[in-house]
Amino acid sequence: MEVTLVEINVKPDKIDEFLEVFHANHLGAVKEEGNLRFDVLQDEHEPTKFFIYEAYRDNEAVLAHKKTPHYLKCVEALEEIMTGPRRKTVFKGVYP
Repeated sequence: MEVTLVEINVKPDKIDEFLEVFHANHLGAVKEEGNLRFDVLQDEHEPTKFFIYEAYRDNEAVLAHKKTPHYLKCVEALEEIMTGPRRKTVFKGVYP
């Protein structure tokens, strides 16, 4: 299992836009054959900070996700919404 934790910080006036943009990516991702989990989390104390928890069956599924129209559209739209680059940490799942 391949897991990625992505931190995304958005401009204070762009929270609603982020949620709209990312919702489409979420809906598409959970339908992907290799997707095991795709959670969008908002920091309770910093509402402009979001974490994306993505779990995929294997690296092939991760690479396939990064080629989907919903992912590509989301990444493009995020450029104007974020305060800085996304931060990613990649993990190997130990217990599925």
